[in-house]
Amino acid sequence: MTSNSNKVVVVDYQDLVNGVDVSAKIEQAFGAHDHCLGLLLVNNLPTEYLALRERLLKLASTFAALPEEAKEKTVHAVSRYSFGWSCGKEIMNGKPDVSKGSYYANPLMDEPESSKILQEQFPEYCHPNVWPKEDLPELEQAFKELGMFVVGVGKQVAKTCDAYVHSKLPSFSPTHLQDVIRDSKTTKARLLHYYPQATGAVEGEKRDDMDSWCGWHLDHGSLTGLTSAMYVDESDNGELKEVSCPDPEAGLYIRNRGQEVVKASIPRDHLAFQTGEALQLATRGLLAATPHCVRGAVAPEDDPRRYATLARNTFAVFMQPSLETVVTEDGRSFGEWTKEVLDRYYNKEEK
Repeated sequence: MTSNSNKVVVVDYQDLVNGVDVSAKIEQAFGAHDHCLGLLLVNNLPTEYLALRERLLKLASTFAALPEEAKEKTVHAVSRYSFGWSCGKEIMNGKPDVSKGSYYANPLMDEPESSKILQEQFPEYCHPNVWPKEDLPELEQAFKELGMFVVGVGKQVAKTCDAYVHSKLPSFSPTHLQDVIRDSKTTKARLLHYYPQATGAVEGEKRDDMDSWCGWHLDHGSLTGLTSAMYVDESDNGELKEVSCPDPEAGLYIRNRGQEVVKASIPRDHLAFQTGEALQLATRGLLAATPHCVRGAVAPEDDPRRYATLARNTFAVFMQPSLETVVTEDGRSFGEWTKEVLDRYYNKEEK
């Protein structure tokens, strides 16, 4: 069953900053009940947000359009493509995912860990950032500035999450998620470019492409900050143009705790926050991680190339525990556990 997006919870940024009690909204958005989406929207953001969003998300299309040899300079296989450019390396639905490309970096620090031993042991998080300094130098600053902004809002969300969980579970640290965001060196941001899908629906067949742009998955960190998607017309008219998505069925879908699939729309001036598996484990299920996917824009069967130049760009920041933080009941650290998680999406021989 699929539902509309009328269940998405919204909280005012000023309420977060001013310490207003929004615990009821945290419970509604992230809590242990059937209608939980694991998604919270924040509105009334500082005025610079929209400019930061527009600058970086348009650069996603610019980078994706670079010659292959330019993009290849930033590919980092040793980290299992967790730094720099990645396309066609991630496994979704049992096959390489070529529907999107991603640019990964730590937005807070260029060299998260100076220890060469840790860089070799955990390259997915400890390797220095890789930037296209020759081919698209402006990407670095735009990536870092928006990433820092998202983390700043995430810190405000973390305060009220901690207070809510501590009120239900007194043994839970009243600053757990705040400490994760403040102290961790594993923060990772992902700039995503979903390539245009030109194939129309097949006549007489039921549309069955729920996860055509991004397969069903759980975020494995603690808290994910996510911008609204920017749909871009990439036709050869010289200038990237943000447009409204013409396909009402395209976009982000979430399966709530009651197993209902909900289309979740994020307005362009809002930030979204999703809970991840590490936070669900830490809170003993009081805050839930929920499966989600992205449905591509599919042209009508009478005009199968209508969306041939329509791309989708977005930006996610994954706020995660330190490598040594124990996250599982059997005592595995985040560093150990996350390698197992990555095995879900990348071939083990790619290590």
